[in-house]
This record gives sequence, C-alpha cells and structure tokens, in this order.
Amino acid sequence: MPPRKKRKSAGAPKEPEEPLDFVTHIREKAQKRFASRRKNVNYDIEQNVREIRALLNINAEIFGRVIDSASNYGSGESVTLTRHGFDVVKVRQSGESTEFITEPACSEDTFPINALLHLPNNLNGVLVVQYQAAPFNNFIDYNAFFRSALMLRDDILEPFLVKLKDHVESIHVLLGEMESWLVESQRKIEFIETTFDTKLETPSPDHLLVEEISACNCPSDHYGLTACLFCGEYFQSHTRDAASGHRLCCQFNYPGHRFRCKKRVPKIHILKKYDDAGKFEKTFQIATERNS
Repeated sequence: MPPRKKRKSAGAPKEPEEPLDFVTHIREKAQKRFASRRKNVNYDIEQNVREIRALLNINAEIFGRVIDSASNYGSGESVTLTRHGFDVVKVRQSGESTEFITEPACSEDTFPINALLHLPNNLNGVLVVQYQAAPFNNFIDYNAFFRSALMLRDDILEPFLVKLKDHVESIHVLLGEMESWLVESQRKIEFIETTFDTKLETPSPDHLLVEEISACNCPSDHYGLTACLFCGEYFQSHTRDAASGHRLCCQFNYPGHRFRCKKRVPKIHILKKYDDAGKFEKTFQIATERNS
C-alpha cells in the first residue's frame, strides 16, 4: 500500500481582504464571543448604564478614602493598609490605685487588588485599556473604559455591559472590605468611649508615640557619633561593661549610669482610675470586635 498523505492543518481561517467584509468579520467575532445569554439577567442597556455609572462614582469615592492609608500600591498584586487606633484595654494596679488604660496601636492588613489592575478574561481584548494618572498609573481607569464601551454596537454592547457590571460590582465589594477594615478602629474608639464614659481622639502617626529619655537598653548599638543625653559625649566614647554589655556613662563608673538615649514609647491613656482601698470589683461589658 502506498503511504498515506498527511493532511495539512487547517490553521486559522483567513480573514477577508475587502475592508467592509473585514469590518463585518470582526463584529461577528465579537458578537459570537458575547452571544451566550444568562437567564434572569437584565440586558437592558439603559438600566445597566445607569447602574454602572452609579457604581463607578461610588467606587471612586471609596478609592479616594482608602488610598491615603495604603502603601506599596505602585507594584504587585496587593496593597497594604495601615490604621491607627486603640485595640486593647489593660488594667494596672499600683498601691491602692487601680487604672484602666489603653494605648495607641498601629496595625496593617493586606488586600488583593488584582481586579483594580487587570481586566477579567471575559472583558479583555475587546477595547484598549486606559490607566489612571500618576501616581496611580497601575490602576485601570474604569470610567474611561466604560465610556469607550458605549461606542460598541447595541447587539455587542448589551452582553458586554452585563459582564462589565459584574466586574465593577466585585470591585465595589473589595473596596468596601478595605474601608470597613479601616473604619473598624473608629468603631472601637466609640465603644471604649461609651463603656468608660471618656473621650478619645483617633491617634495619628505623629502622636502614636512619645519620646522619653531613658538609660539605654536598646537591642543594638547606636551610631558612634550619637550623643549621650546624660553627659553629652558620643556613644563611642562610652566603655562597655563586661558583665551587662551596656555602655557606661563616661563621667560615672558604676552600672547605674549608662549611656542615655531617647526611646519612643506608646502614649498611655487613662480611661478610669479608682483610688478606693480594699477589695475592688467593677464589671465592664467589653466586646473584642464589633461588626456593626
């Protein structure tokens, strides 16, 4: 038997050469891509345009509020948010005094932002994506993308808007989660204020810590030309105590006078103070977290 001839692969169909035929061909491809329609889904252009515009406006407002607390948003698929507040209430006792105290805290959380940076596959490749102005030039300008989509023919625009609205809604959920995490610190402040009948201000990074002069117990050595706050001489001129490892103040030769530096410590807020002698008993209804 003679050897069978191999069939040539069909490959991609050849696109029309004539301009108008080419336009029709591209439109038909787009129409087939969005041809599938889901049941119980509203494909009305007017209604979807109205809802998408509203979502885009709300998303832009939330984005503006949360981005001030964000870092590392210039690269990567996630963003880190930072908030300042009061997370813990402590009880301390000294002699006959009992105090309920709190101190400012800084916390961080990371959120994925892929939806803000990339289009999903069911929207990609149809329109050219535009990006926001610097410093947010990694984020898609969804308002500009939406306006470009409105130039599509109605038979393509109808299913396209449905897919776009789904994606914009997912972005709305993401931004809402980010903002909810940020405002949680304010809800905690309000709860502490109500419980202890006091007034607290949301701490800022500048007021999160206070400086305090202390005998140096820092885990690592200071820069050699750091001045001692006790004698004014440089750190490098202070001899190291063989027993403790601390730098001794050069004007005094006993362990009680170590090199002195400024350390930053949390600012303590006294919520309640009781000076009654004897047995102390007080009940507070403390919630560790509130979702409402």
